[in-house]
Amino acid sequence: MSSKKAKIEMTNEIPANVTAFAQKTVDQAQAAFEKANDMAHSNVQVFDAAFSAYKNRFADLQLKAMELTQANMNSAFAFARKAFAVKEPTEFFALQQDYVKDTFQVMQKQATEINELTVALAKETVKPVQDGLTKTFGDFSKSYAA
Repeated sequence: MSSKKAKIEMTNEIPANVTAFAQKTVDQAQAAFEKANDMAHSNVQVFDAAFSAYKNRFADLQLKAMELTQANMNSAFAFARKAFAVKEPTEFFALQQDYVKDTFQVMQKQATEINELTVALAKETVKPVQDGLTKTFGDFSKSYAA
C-alpha cells in the first residue's frame, strides 16, 4: 500500500463563495429583523387604537349608566311622593301597579340602550385589532409568496 499525503494549501484569503454566502445570510437576517420590527411597531399602533376606542366607548357606557340611574331614581322619588299622598289602599295598589308596569317598560328600553353601547364598544375595540391582523397576515403571506 502506498500512502500519499495530500498537500493542504493554507491561505489567508476567504473564498469568495463563503464571503458571498455570509453576506447573503447577514442581509437576510437584517431584512427579517426589519420586518419583525415593523410588525412590532404596527402592533403597538393597533393596540393603541383599540385601547383608545375602548376608552371612549367605555366612557359613553359609564355616562349612559349614570344617566339611567338618575332617571330611575327620579322615577322612584316621584312614585314615593305620589304614594305618600294616596288616601285609599285601592288607589295605592293601582298606583303601584302602574309604576311597576311603567318601570318594566323603561327597563326594557334602557337594556336595549346599554346593549347597543356594549356592542359598539366591542365592535370598535376589536376593529383595529382585526384590521391589523388582516394587514399583518396579508403582508406576511405576500413576503413568502415573493
